Amino acid sequence: MGSVVKFLKETYRKQSLWEAVKAGGWRAAYDGTVAETTLVHGPNGTFVGEDELGNRYYENNNNQIGRHRWVVYKDLSWPLGQEATSICPDWHGWIHCLYDVPPSHRDFKRPIYALKHKPNKSGGEQGYFPKGSWFNPEKRNWKKMQYWQPPKQDGIVPPNA
Repeated sequence: MGSVVKFLKETYRKQSLWEAVKAGGWRAAYDGTVAETTLVHGPNGTFVGEDELGNRYYENNNNQIGRHRWVVYKDLSWPLGQEATSICPDWHGWIHCLYDVPPSHRDFKRPIYALKHKPNKSGGEQGYFPKGSWFNPEKRNWKKMQYWQPPKQDGIVPPNA
């Protein structure tokens, strides 16, 4: 039990267990992902590193391959905070076992054309909404079909005029 309490404090970056529970640790009661990370993986894992977005990465080589590396997201708000696109490209390769050495232990050189990583905003308030979407703040009453009107020219009368 002590290792679970220690992991909750470290994960939620709080000084006491009560502060960690108030910050989101109570989600372990109904969210299976948080429960598995907090109760099963977390206490037995080794902290490997942290990326520039604040996500923390752990590893336990005694677990089954494919389940021996995991991430604890900085923003644990459910459901939009636990977003897989918030994993940076250098850590993505490590967590999917493309290479064994974590980015915290080696120099990861980015191409000169690479942009700074930004998580996907789909599904949130900053996501893309097409012009007819109910959630678009500039929603208008769009017609489903618009008839084509030929351009009017000087001196030429359309046949149906």
